[in-house]
Amino acid sequence: MSSTTSPSDSSSRSFKGKPGCRVYLIRHGETANADIICLNGHYDVPLSDKGLEQARQIAEALKHQPIRAVYSSDLKRTRHGAELIAEPHGLQPVTLPELRELSFGKWEGMSLAELNEKFPGEMDRRIQHTELFRADGGESFQELNDRVIPKYLEITSRHPDEIIVLMCHGGVIRTILAHLLGFPIANLFRISQFYAAVNIIQFYEDQVTVELLNGTWQQIT
Repeated sequence: MSSTTSPSDSSSRSFKGKPGCRVYLIRHGETANADIICLNGHYDVPLSDKGLEQARQIAEALKHQPIRAVYSSDLKRTRHGAELIAEPHGLQPVTLPELRELSFGKWEGMSLAELNEKFPGEMDRRIQHTELFRADGGESFQELNDRVIPKYLEITSRHPDEIIVLMCHGGVIRTILAHLLGFPIANLFRISQFYAAVNIIQFYEDQVTVELLNGTWQQIT
């Protein structure tokens, strides 16, 4: 579901009524262990050099937007990107543990290769039972939904007529988008979210629209 087109311009939005909160929902950049594909979850891995550059590109693209608040999880890979985005606007990011990635429990930080060696078949079982599967000591996607969505709704209600940024994780973003689009949790992975993916959510008086999904910093408007 990667977007290949630019978001609609303001004139095409007029029939939807008065615009309200505008959310730039952004996935963090590449992580330092991306080359071995790890289940990071709450594991506090930093960004790679490429990930930092991706965050700088997004910050530059957002520099001239009238952003009023920046939120992120309290993990390094989102916090660092949020700080870069917030700085030109004289803001301090608000870090929230509720916006952390899905917890993988005892799998935290483990590479896929290691997981498949130690727990053969478990990843396939997770994919087949996305909604309720829970790693040992971790969370299910239903539990992630129950943690993230109330906090997301609380945040957006604080900014009814403002532009805000949420720097989050792939699972968190998929959960928010699935909530907005009416997707069942079982279909979360039908939504693509690359590193540094940009999603734009626009609230109106009676509805909300996802104007950009899995886009890039070049598509920020």
